Amino acid sequence: MDVVGYTEEGEAVYGDVMGGSVMGRHHGHRLARHHQLPPKPAWREQLAPGVIQPDEGMVPLPLTPTAGTTAAFSATVTQLTYQGQLQKPYRGERVLVGVARTGASAVGRLLGQFFVGTDLQQADIQSWDLELVGQPGSFGTRLTMKAAEPGVLIRVLVTLSQGLTGTDTIFMSMLLLGRIIH
Repeated sequence: MDVVGYTEEGEAVYGDVMGGSVMGRHHGHRLARHHQLPPKPAWREQLAPGVIQPDEGMVPLPLTPTAGTTAAFSATVTQLTYQGQLQKPYRGERVLVGVARTGASAVGRLLGQFFVGTDLQQADIQSWDLELVGQPGSFGTRLTMKAAEPGVLIRVLVTLSQGLTGTDTIFMSMLLLGRIIH
């Protein structure tokens, strides 16, 4: 048992803050109280009372076009760089891409290259079809990207496989799901 506090007389009170039994003195008489609390859930492991152990979870990292650009491709905007800056240790595993097309020439595919910091996250330097891998309903399209520390930029260089004409546009949104330590 751990010491969880002291009585006014200075006697140690032993027990488990999050459940279990507590023993101590009360008004000069030895007192043993047994509390039947439900067991702690497995996700609530603690290093010390009130201090949870580090764990990891899947969280989204929004990737947005770099400053001064829009999220839409047009006849004049044929390449965009999407990026997200990490605040905690992170490892990307799943890219999700949303696309909205306007106009008859908006048929080209969105091709990309992923970088974690300066490290290319693919087996060859050629761009790959972000829409194919990033479809929200696709199955088994996980990546194992390099883990990165806070401050590192995750960037995706995105180009069109076929140019647009006139006022046609392709809007693209992208986020990366990955593991974060918290």
